[in-house]
Amino acid sequence: MVSDIKTKGLMIYLWGGLLNIPQVLGGLIFIRTVEGLVILLTVFFTLAVAGQIHKRTPFSRGIGICHLPWLVMLPWLISRITSFEQPPIQGYWMIYVAIVVSISVIFDVNDVFRYVRGSKTFNWSNKS
Repeated sequence: MVSDIKTKGLMIYLWGGLLNIPQVLGGLIFIRTVEGLVILLTVFFTLAVAGQIHKRTPFSRGIGICHLPWLVMLPWLISRITSFEQPPIQGYWMIYVAIVVSISVIFDVNDVFRYVRGSKTFNWSNKS
C-alpha cells in the first residue's frame, strides 16, 4: 500500500507519514502508559484494516471506514489530555495525535459519505 501511495504524489505520501509514524513511535516510547498503548494498538489496527481495504479496492474512498476506532479514541484522548497531567513530551505528543486524527476524521467522514453516494475512488493527481 505504501508503494502505491508513493505513486500518487508527495503530499499524499507525506500526510500518511505525518499521520502514522508519530503515532507508532510515540506509542512505542510511551507503551507503558495507557495512552501510548491505546494509540499504538489503534494505529496498528487501522493500518491493518486499511491495507486489507486497499488490497480489495485500491484508493477507494471506503478506506475511511478503517478509522472508525478513532471516533472512539479521539474523545477519550482529548479527555485524557485535559483531565490528567502527563510529562510535557507525552502531552505534546498526545496533542499532536489528537490534531492529526481530527483532521483525518474530517476527511474520512467526507470520503465515506462520497463513497456511499457513488464516488468510489480518489482522483488524486500524480503531481507532488
